[in-house]
Amino acid sequence: MKLLYLVVLILAVSCTNSPNKKEYNSIINICKYSKWLRISESPEAVLIQIQNPDDTTKRYRLRLPNFNSKVRSGTYAFDQPIQRLACLSSTHIGMMTELDLRENIVAVSNLKYIYDSQLKRMSPLAVGEEQGIDVEKVVKSAAEVVIYSAFSSSFVKEKVLKKLGIQCIPNFDWREIQPLGRAEWILFYGYLTGQQKRAKLKFDEICQNYEKIKNSFDSSDSLQTLSGNITGDFWYAPAGESYHAQLMRDAGLSYIFSNEKGTGSLAYSFEKILGISSEINLWLNPGFKAKQEIIQSHPKSNMLPILGQSSLFCYTHNSNKYWERSACRPDLVLADYLELKKGDNMDSKKLIFYKRVE
Repeated sequence: MKLLYLVVLILAVSCTNSPNKKEYNSIINICKYSKWLRISESPEAVLIQIQNPDDTTKRYRLRLPNFNSKVRSGTYAFDQPIQRLACLSSTHIGMMTELDLRENIVAVSNLKYIYDSQLKRMSPLAVGEEQGIDVEKVVKSAAEVVIYSAFSSSFVKEKVLKKLGIQCIPNFDWREIQPLGRAEWILFYGYLTGQQKRAKLKFDEICQNYEKIKNSFDSSDSLQTLSGNITGDFWYAPAGESYHAQLMRDAGLSYIFSNEKGTGSLAYSFEKILGISSEINLWLNPGFKAKQEIIQSHPKSNMLPILGQSSLFCYTHNSNKYWERSACRPDLVLADYLELKKGDNMDSKKLIFYKRVE
């Protein structure tokens, strides 16, 4: 009884920027991989806590009924599962469609970036990008909630939308370092819509598939791998502690910058890349669909030995598919990487996101 009382007491707070640290740590968190998302559940209520990566003293709190239970007490941010969402990022759309919740998406930023064909036919209302969102269109969509990515320090229309009774919730899945930590945000959508059972089953399936694929690679057979491309005067590549570096590591690829500290991007001169390019067996994510496009954009790229080989692969043949699905399905990205490791023996028909850059 004491534990239940403590849980109910803590869940009474719906949103705060300076929570009591002892209270925050006292609730069991069902999220195993995410760094920024916490979900706690009692027989009566659910507390979703989203931590701001740039200011860890700030946490968004959302208290919901446990929609699987008939027992309820106290006050909630929402009394019923959310039926109408505005999803302002491709990753949000991907997680909702993975749960077969397309009908709950009533607004998006831009229709042309939608990959899912069923959702596209439904024509949710296009309300504009996060910082330029059209409030009138959001109201017209009858969205109950706006999910935004908080790419900048503030969501400028948040106060206006809240006054209109529309809840705005930040999503930091893009700041996760662990691939499964990013995919775990699918639970957030499950709990918000009352489909937590479905979301838990889906996430367990993703985890099991990821671990199965990860454990299947031959550690004695690896490829020296380069990732990234030139922008302006610099070559930008994932740092060694980043999300993409972790994916390559889990696939058994020898990423050339794996030991470099940091979770963002590394910036190197082209000359540095040229100096190590003879060691490279695989180049991932050059940012173009064709070698000629790479050369036209960056003529010096023609000096790279790897450009004359066939081991260049990117997701740019269908970027919408990659950005929409890869965040919640890192297991499928990992499967692609393992197929690429086979070199000449790979089966290109098995690739889900990647295609050869020719």
